Amino acid sequence: MKPDLIPNPKFNIWEHSARVRELYAKRAQGEEEMDAAAQAADILKPWLKSGDTLLDAGCGSGYYYWSFKRRGIKVEYHGLDYSPSLIQIGRRYLPAAGLDPERLQVGTIENLSGRYDAVLCFNTLSWCPDFRLPLDRLCRAARRYILIRTNLSDQTAHRWEEDGYLDEGFNHLKTYWNIYSLNEVMSFMKEMGFDPEYIVDRRTGGRMELVVGKPYYWKLLFGVRRTG
Repeated sequence: MKPDLIPNPKFNIWEHSARVRELYAKRAQGEEEMDAAAQAADILKPWLKSGDTLLDAGCGSGYYYWSFKRRGIKVEYHGLDYSPSLIQIGRRYLPAAGLDPERLQVGTIENLSGRYDAVLCFNTLSWCPDFRLPLDRLCRAARRYILIRTNLSDQTAHRWEEDGYLDEGFNHLKTYWNIYSLNEVMSFMKEMGFDPEYIVDRRTGGRMELVVGKPYYWKLLFGVRRTG
């Protein structure tokens, strides 16, 4: 990935939260397991076999690796995120858990070109300008399975708003907090060759959750690529 294709960290909200860095460091050390990470591993476990490749797109510090390791899922885990500081955290701590630090890379989903047996993308697409370009790349990268968790409801609503919870001096930064139409996203996945299944989010039970004051309707979609 060429450095000029990475968003400028100066304007990246994920580069300006000491609380997020501290939390992601704890998770990278295996000190706590995120509910979403546990659910992702539980969903994929029956479908994956030893040696399968898995891409975690928008991986943060790569701490989902722990959830697969704890369950004895011996996949070749790869992580991609466009926040250099979060990738550095993963490269610092996850080798102690057996992960090659070179499998954690700084990059953008929009420029994704490799292929993997399974692709995982949790809590990421709503921060993109629209779901179509990144989801297109994710579907093309997935040989067999794709599992996403994002903000899905009846209608699409594009939101460009301040974060407000960042480090002092950066609260003015804006980003997308989009809600996407569940039916539109499922239809898109079908067009890309997958049979998507809606799965209720374990953490919220399908109820709305506030994320730094913004409404989120977390839903999971698991797609199996059609054959023939």
